[in-house]
Amino acid sequence: MSALHILLFRPVIIIFTLISQYIVYYALKRHFVSTWPKHLKTSRWLFVFMLIINFPLLLLQSAPDFFKSTAARHLIMVPYFAYQTLSIAIVAFVSIYWIGKMLVYPFRRLKKHPTNSSIMRINSSRRLFIKKTAIIAGAYTFVGSAYSMYNRDEYEVNKVIIGIPNLPGGLHGLTISMISDIHSGLFMTKEDVDIYVAEINKLKSDVIFIPGDFITSKTEEIFQVAKSLRDLRAPYGIYACLGNHDFFGNPVEITKKLTDVGIRVLRNETTEILINGSHLILSGVDDGIHANFKKVTLESSEAHGPRILLCHKPYYFEKAVAGDYDLMMSGHTHGGQIVFARVFGYPVAPASLVSKYISGLYRLGRSTMYVSRGIGTVGLPLRVNCPPEITLFKLT
Repeated sequence: MSALHILLFRPVIIIFTLISQYIVYYALKRHFVSTWPKHLKTSRWLFVFMLIINFPLLLLQSAPDFFKSTAARHLIMVPYFAYQTLSIAIVAFVSIYWIGKMLVYPFRRLKKHPTNSSIMRINSSRRLFIKKTAIIAGAYTFVGSAYSMYNRDEYEVNKVIIGIPNLPGGLHGLTISMISDIHSGLFMTKEDVDIYVAEINKLKSDVIFIPGDFITSKTEEIFQVAKSLRDLRAPYGIYACLGNHDFFGNPVEITKKLTDVGIRVLRNETTEILINGSHLILSGVDDGIHANFKKVTLESSEAHGPRILLCHKPYYFEKAVAGDYDLMMSGHTHGGQIVFARVFGYPVAPASLVSKYISGLYRLGRSTMYVSRGIGTVGLPLRVNCPPEITLFKLT
């Protein structure tokens, strides 16, 4: 899986970045070369500017350790990623403009042609409107994304009550803390994770769940996060499953490191937790094609007590329902990470295109699922209208 990640994932990101940068360069060149004096050699200087502003991408690929210092991350990487966000916005704006132009073009040909002077006035006002709109939208995108990156660690603690039918008396009022999608790496260091560990310990929950994605892409990223997670405390234990990013590295080594610091990683297995004389049945599955729902469903069905499933991706909620689980806990979506708006409480985000489960509570039949927004990021290290989340559950 790691080899596949290296062969496909990174080149796709780099190619997408280069294409978007070319579109930005082309758009800027069309504007500035036509409006600025020729003796300024605008085209040449613009090309040099594009090389300089994208230099952090080369450093990120060749010397990532350079950005371990806080100063380098804040002074170089945050402005760079804010610019990349702006680039994506420009590409989207240009794409929408040209698509709209192509759609309108057939209808324009059917219209009676106005005079040349009328055409010039319409074109001039339209260009001015588009230019002003692009400048305002660009400034908002750049400033907003930079602000979001600087404030991406302003987390929320969400308290959620979960009702489970026929809950044994010994489990009534049981508290569970959950975080997901840590994504240890350049933008989630040990010092960052320490903050979340301290907050979770303050909640003094009975048990702690972590449904996957401890690393971003490299096995060695587990070492710094494990140093923080070893300080987690819960009287009835800390349990986890693996996420898709954990399979980008070596899942066996990641599991061993987590086990060494006191975290029980459930890899297609079920365990019983004895609490106040009552049994809580907990299953955990590996991610995607590595999951064995049939095995854990059979194991949990032979036990007696409320049944909880740790499954990184929420897409498999129907399998949890079919397995008669009372509660499924997931992450993966980051709550959308970039949320444009909320309509009747539902997040409007790019993630909505690939999943109907984004964040919060979902119910189907007698089963409930909770999808955490997670604490880390992937791709652009920013969150928009989607703060990191620590969740505290109380069973009733």
